Amino acid sequence: MKKRNYKEIVRELKERGYTLSMARIAILRYVMKENAHYTAEEIYKDLKHEYPTLSIATVYNTLKLLSKEGYIQQIMIDPNKVIYDSTLGVHPHFYCKICGKIEDISSDLTVSVNREMDGNRVDEVHIYVYGICKDCLRKEKEGNKGLRIN
Repeated sequence: MKKRNYKEIVRELKERGYTLSMARIAILRYVMKENAHYTAEEIYKDLKHEYPTLSIATVYNTLKLLSKEGYIQQIMIDPNKVIYDSTLGVHPHFYCKICGKIEDISSDLTVSVNREMDGNRVDEVHIYVYGICKDCLRKEKEGNKGLRIN
C-alpha cells in the first residue's frame, strides 16, 4: 500500500499545468494526512470553517482531479456514498454493517491480478469485506451482560 507526500503531488500537478488554489491544496493535504476514508461532504464540513469561500463543487472537482491523476482512489464499499482513499494499491477494506465504519484491513488475503486477464485489460481491483466491527461486537456483548433469560 503506497501513500504519497502531498508536497510531491502539488509539484507534480503544477508541472502538469494544473492551477492549485489554497482550497485545492487544503483538500489535498486533508486527504493525504492520515490513513482514513472520506466523503466529499465530510471534507467540506471539516474545511469550511477554515476556508469560508470553499464550495462543495470545489471539493468534488478536486477529488475528481486527484482520482483521475491516480493520487487517490474511489471505493464503492458503502452503497449510499462514494468514499475516497489515499492509500493506493490493491488492499482489502472492511465495512461495518452496524456503524458504517470503513477501514483498511491487513490480511493474508492475497490477490494475484495481471494487467491483462483472458485478453481483458484490468484497470482496477477492489476487495470489500462486510461484517460487524470489533467495537460494535463489544458494545453488543456489553449490552447483553446483565440480561437474564428465564
